[in-house]
Amino acid sequence: MDAMSVLENSYYVINKNFGFYKRNFGHVYYLNVQDDETKFIDKMFGKVENELSAQDKMLNYSISAIYTATAVLIELLSRNGIEFNENQIEKICAGFSNMKNNEISFTDKTEEELDEILFGLLTDGIGLESRKKSGSERTPDEIVKYMLDIMGYDEKVSVSKTIMDPACGTGTFVKQIIDRFIDGLYVNETTDTYKEKLLGHKLIRAYDTKPSNVFVTKIVMISSLIKRNLILEMNDVLDMVGKLPVYCQDFLCVEDSSDYIIGNPPYIRLQNMSAEYRDFIRNNFVSATGRFDIFICFLEKSDKLLNENGRMCLITSNKYLTTNYGVGIREYLSQTGHVRKLVDLYDTKFFGAAVLPAIIMCENSKSDKCEVDYIGIKTAEQDVQYECLNANELFEYVENELIYGKSFILYGNEDKQIFEVSRSNVRIPAGGKTWNFSTSDENTIKTKMDELRLCSLDDIFDVCVGIKTTADIIFVKPMTQNFINEHAFENKVVYPLIQSFNVNKWNISWGESSKDRYILYPHREIDGNMVAIPLEEIPKAAEYLKECAEVLKKRSYLTRSKSRMWYECWVPQKLSKFQQIKIVTRDIVSNNSFALDESGRLCQGNTFFLTKKDSVLMSEYVDLNEHQYYCFLLGVLNSKAMEYYQKMISGCLYSQKYRYTTTNLNRWPIPKIKKEDAITIARYVDDLIVGMSGELENEIDQIVYDAFDLSEEEVLKIKSFIGKGRMENC
Repeated sequence: MDAMSVLENSYYVINKNFGFYKRNFGHVYYLNVQDDETKFIDKMFGKVENELSAQDKMLNYSISAIYTATAVLIELLSRNGIEFNENQIEKICAGFSNMKNNEISFTDKTEEELDEILFGLLTDGIGLESRKKSGSERTPDEIVKYMLDIMGYDEKVSVSKTIMDPACGTGTFVKQIIDRFIDGLYVNETTDTYKEKLLGHKLIRAYDTKPSNVFVTKIVMISSLIKRNLILEMNDVLDMVGKLPVYCQDFLCVEDSSDYIIGNPPYIRLQNMSAEYRDFIRNNFVSATGRFDIFICFLEKSDKLLNENGRMCLITSNKYLTTNYGVGIREYLSQTGHVRKLVDLYDTKFFGAAVLPAIIMCENSKSDKCEVDYIGIKTAEQDVQYECLNANELFEYVENELIYGKSFILYGNEDKQIFEVSRSNVRIPAGGKTWNFSTSDENTIKTKMDELRLCSLDDIFDVCVGIKTTADIIFVKPMTQNFINEHAFENKVVYPLIQSFNVNKWNISWGESSKDRYILYPHREIDGNMVAIPLEEIPKAAEYLKECAEVLKKRSYLTRSKSRMWYECWVPQKLSKFQQIKIVTRDIVSNNSFALDESGRLCQGNTFFLTKKDSVLMSEYVDLNEHQYYCFLLGVLNSKAMEYYQKMISGCLYSQKYRYTTTNLNRWPIPKIKKEDAITIARYVDDLIVGMSGELENEIDQIVYDAFDLSEEEVLKIKSFIGKGRMENC
């Protein structure tokens, strides 16, 4: 029988007599959750007859996971000849005897498969959206091994040093930790018993906010001890279940120090936390800046709990390296000087996580070295130099053979990928600046471009994000011309909308696709401010908005506001801005794809639009008319040199796409280009806008290369960095 069948069967049995289980487990395992957090349960257990509240569904699911883990434990006890009786099992898991033995048997499973069952209780069968909501991801064994290795937690130190997992889940990290600890008992021939070290000295500690995860992690530890013949009696099992230092506690509230800290903290965005918890975080963590994610606080807390010379190694989302909300943790880490190693895994799909991961290793000690060992691993389309069949081989190659520089690896056994692997010593920027690292020769080109800038893009353009409604299903998706005509919406609230798919390189395509939409925009601009149009002035639109009121009023950030109306868009932008000539780009795309818009259309929140500022650059090109000026700058923005710069400072997403943000765009260096060359670029761009191609883009690229004084060798490096397979917009 597979684990999901046992989990499902347990859920139904528990559901039939839920009162009993709620009395026995509810006081410990009852969690306060919302309906949308339990959607995965409905998908997994869709045949349940009676309806449960969200809290009761989660309680039932938690108990089912506990029952499945108990079934694994019973199988291991039986295989290893450890005698037990029903009363002892009931002490571990109340009501377990109600389950029929033939419905919980794992006799056909190998020991490795039994481990997989325990690890899979956290994520197996749970969809990506549910994992995003809970922040739960399972880390592959190869990455856990690599993290333990680079942190230096081995058999020699395992029997004398403390180690903590701040968010243990169902024990993926703890499994390898306990195995190294057991190896250490034999290698060091220690006189202390494993019980003294685990229960007395508490050398291995773990934390999790879900009681069922705490239980399963304990079973993972006990399983290893049984399989290595350290546990021989049932009383020791009971002792371990009751006393192992695996705590149902929020790690961010812990004040217990450790020699090593390792794990994969949860990824939970600000908007998914309660108001009270957000206040607690902001009041206690300097890293909680902007619209933060909880994992950055785990980085700060872990570093603070390290003993002298202690080390921590966490795998998290890599967003904090470059995003606005990462400024707090970047500044904190730069001030401590503790960062020793950073491994950015970019878009390599080592596991099907909801985020792109990075590994950071810190040490609580003073260091004379100002540089950090940086390793970047990303997908590529280059000729390969080496071959690695699996992650273990890849990490071994990185640590033992790639001393410095870059190479291209053919990775995988069946589904092969090409990875670009680079290694260099880098300096952590001060003051919370973004962490964009690469090999030294690539950094040299970027530095050269920075030094030869006439100004930054921030000096010449106002970069704005498009309109974010937080209710596109009402304001955008139905807004076809027919829908607008049927409802007779007032003209002053309906505008054509540029969505990301409308943005091509050089031009905007609108009115040619069935996907094109207008936006219902119940705002007007007064004295430079956007305000809601009173509903009595727009009766037809008001009638529609009132029909949608139930959805719109769930947006608590508007309904709780004293100055805003429930029917507004969340982030309105000034109409006067949209009505100017502007340059538009997507927020996520494979390569620079800026387009000129002279129609005055509005832009959606997945695009950015750029409008000119009075600047030193305008005085340089006073002879250019406005259209020429925009075309000239559009050519510069779409050049390969600027694409290179963007990809140097921006983390790569899946499918070789990059995120364009206001912060990154504002940093772009704009070189001084001769006026006659600017006019030439503008003329070429005019031709490109109407569909001509030929060598025009290459001509523009060369002018920009020359403006940055880039040599042929540097140009080749730029082209190589961008990649042979520059993907077309999609």
